[in-house]
Amino acid sequence: MSSNLNEVVLHLKEALDDDALHQIEDGVRQDAGVVSVGHNPENAHMIMVVYDSETTRAVNLLHTFQERGLHAQVVGL
Repeated sequence: MSSNLNEVVLHLKEALDDDALHQIEDGVRQDAGVVSVGHNPENAHMIMVVYDSETTRAVNLLHTFQERGLHAQVVGL
């Protein structure tokens, strides 16, 4: 495994229930370079993704959420 792990936090405008969030997370976990995906139930609109920067970039992860029909933005960039 690469030692070039980074994390990005994405803000979702949609209010999704736990089932929908877990379904989205499971899908994103399958994307190239994604190591883990998760959310805090008390801040469900904030999703953290850990990824291998040799394989993907934060902007690619943002696009994958948008391709799933979500209104997302990267927090902190």
